[in-house]
Amino acid sequence: MKLIELRTQISKIDEDMMNLFLKRMEVSRLIGLYKKEHHLPVFDERREIELIEKQKALLNNKEMWPFYKSFLKEVMQVSKEYQKK
Repeated sequence: MKLIELRTQISKIDEDMMNLFLKRMEVSRLIGLYKKEHHLPVFDERREIELIEKQKALLNNKEMWPFYKSFLKEVMQVSKEYQKK
């Protein structure tokens, strides 16, 4: 496979990820509104631990797990920042 073909694939994946990111952020916004209305904190450590453990089990790939975990934590951090807004 040629480099240009691989880059085209990456561009398509990035577009798909962007659309999923926007969907996730909209749900995060709604969660933030709910939490504000019910006087709940934005950060829920138990929920984050559960989410990370669930994703680890679903991924089931020791080599990729550290990278995906880092990605997941960053997405959760961005979501929390958006909820605080």
